[in-house]
Amino acid sequence: MNDVILNKLHKIAMAFEDNGNEELANELHDVFLKLSAKKKRKSGNKPNDPALYSRCKSEVKSKFEVWPSAYGSMALTKLYKSRGGTYSSK
Repeated sequence: MNDVILNKLHKIAMAFEDNGNEELANELHDVFLKLSAKKKRKSGNKPNDPALYSRCKSEVKSKFEVWPSAYGSMALTKLYKSRGGTYSSK
């Protein structure tokens, strides 16, 4: 959905620019950049040891009926870190 909004915003900014309303086009361009930057940041943290993470995930999933769940994700993170796992924010 964010892609649709960004595309529409870009088209509107181009239309303003074509009609000589560069001030509004610049304001929309700033909003466009802020939204696209937010979209890039949502990638989240990645485990540095995917094999350990996978083993921990399998173990935790067997203990929870509902997956994904907040409690399950919290348990996964706790187990992964307790076994020496670390995350990197890419």
